[in-house]
Amino acid sequence: MENSPTLDEKRDAFRRKLASHRSLPEYLLDGVGAVLQRLFNPTEVKKRAKFLPEDASGQDHESFPSVWITGGVIASITLLIGGVVAALSRSPLNAEEFRLSAWAATAGALALIANKYNIRTFLNTFRDSCIDKMQREKDIDDLGRWLDAQFSLWPPLFWGVLIGPLLGGALYFFWLRNHPGAVFHIGPFVIVILSFIQAVWVGYYLIPFYLNFPLRLNRYEFDLYTLDPSSSELVGRLSRLLSYAFYVTMAYIVQLTFGLTFIGVLTTETPVPGFLVSALVWVPTVIMFISGQLDLSNLITRAKWKTLNEVQARIERLSAAQDLPDKDTLERLGKLMDYHDRIEATPNSALNFRSGLNFLNSLLLPVLAFLIGNLKDVIGFFKN
Repeated sequence: MENSPTLDEKRDAFRRKLASHRSLPEYLLDGVGAVLQRLFNPTEVKKRAKFLPEDASGQDHESFPSVWITGGVIASITLLIGGVVAALSRSPLNAEEFRLSAWAATAGALALIANKYNIRTFLNTFRDSCIDKMQREKDIDDLGRWLDAQFSLWPPLFWGVLIGPLLGGALYFFWLRNHPGAVFHIGPFVIVILSFIQAVWVGYYLIPFYLNFPLRLNRYEFDLYTLDPSSSELVGRLSRLLSYAFYVTMAYIVQLTFGLTFIGVLTTETPVPGFLVSALVWVPTVIMFISGQLDLSNLITRAKWKTLNEVQARIERLSAAQDLPDKDTLERLGKLMDYHDRIEATPNSALNFRSGLNFLNSLLLPVLAFLIGNLKDVIGFFKN
């Protein structure tokens, strides 16, 4: 009869599994990278004998093309597809349509890149340190099954194909509305649809990894610093993970705001696109960050109360042992109560004043991007 794997063996096996996971956008980026590597560096491809590197986080060590290169290639392919469709339909892209198409293709590729950074950061956070803080084998098994379900390729493909054309169609409608004389052409429309299918995947993967997963933290048993759980390495890494995803997504939103202003969709005369961007992009991102920090706060509070309950039980037993406590008992009670109060006074959150200020500053960036993009209208408003 074979021996069951130990906790350390479970952790090692889980690390290897984390290295092999890829999201759908990563398969697109890395697939293009593998083709480029096969064309320009076939020797490196022969070394691994596989189309894609096994370790998606360490593939840069194999002279694998950067995501910025592969993202640029995908943007070019998207633009080329639309250009060919436009030529075949005998309506080649004019200057305004090319500007719309170039921005849309770039925004779609940037969405893929943002997704890759978010997914790699999540997996590497657990791979490098957090997995060592998990105390139960069943928790590792549960997290493994959950990850297997999240990296299924069909759900994101389905939702991207379903929602992407709706959002892309809405953007193209507002673009036509804000450009008098412009008529519907299939070429730029195809580019916008393809780009928005890619963009939807950013939001799709944010939901399970940065909105739903923090809710699961209280299901697992972690090794936290007893005296001050908020100072634990695990809490610090998870807090940085949530902040990192928030800043990456906010950077994409700023780019989106500038771009929509640049192509003439987000203007002071047409506020509806701004409301849509806020409702579908900005607000969910803020909710994601706040809910994640609240879930992390629940993890800290639970660990604190576990220790506090143990101290309170010791105080109760000590005080009940004698009707009239003697001097030594009183001293011990005093020390236990000081110990209790000291733990109780520790923070219940990983956030501090500086991180809170950075969060508020980040919220202003999309607004600033909109004001800069419509600077002439803003100045005219104040003059009037």
